[in-house]
Amino acid sequence: MPTLNPTDLLKIPSENGSPVNEYRIHHGQIEFRSLDAPGNPFPQYAGRWRTLTAADLQFHFALNTVVAKWLMQRLGGLPEKSP
Repeated sequence: MPTLNPTDLLKIPSENGSPVNEYRIHHGQIEFRSLDAPGNPFPQYAGRWRTLTAADLQFHFALNTVVAKWLMQRLGGLPEKSP
């Protein structure tokens, strides 16, 4: 299950050795990075963040992904659900 962090960070943990995906809201931009299964930066990327494009965001909203739902909650589009 993804982790929400009060610092505008969404962390989607590894399942079956897949990469860890992190999303953040930073200086008004939505950013993404991928880490290895234990949560370490891949050597070739050194943990660098990449700004999502409008097309990236449209993809998430079109598929109603966890990222889209997180963004709607963070940006005030949907009320937070209680666990």
